[in-house]
Amino acid sequence: MKEISKGDVFTLPAKYVTQEMINHYADAAEDHNPLHVDPEFAKTTRYGGTIAHGMLSVAFIQELMVRTFGKDWLESGNLEVSFMAPVRPGEAITTEAKVMKAVPVEGAEPKWQVRMQVLCLNGNQEKVIKGTTEVTVS
Repeated sequence: MKEISKGDVFTLPAKYVTQEMINHYADAAEDHNPLHVDPEFAKTTRYGGTIAHGMLSVAFIQELMVRTFGKDWLESGNLEVSFMAPVRPGEAITTEAKVMKAVPVEGAEPKWQVRMQVLCLNGNQEKVIKGTTEVTVS
């Protein structure tokens, strides 16, 4: 991989979250909380409608990291996130990672220890997830 520098930005094209996507995630995760899958129930909550599982949105960050760093992410990636706002069906979520620090690692082959800020933004550019990642890149 080319040298990575502070300020480099990696992005994932917008992902449109649908109720069908949320329902499929609920099946896969065996998490059928009505807040996620029952629009009539969800209307009665403070959210006013269904929202995506937090981990569904985190999957977008994981996808970006795998696309960007491949096997290096799978072997050494670390992710910490905070959930800032709900993700609703019909929203387009954009994911980005900005390099905060890239330090060469001593060793036989060229490696970099990379720390990034990650964000998931909705269509209004509001942060729905923020966090940090670290990965050792060869």
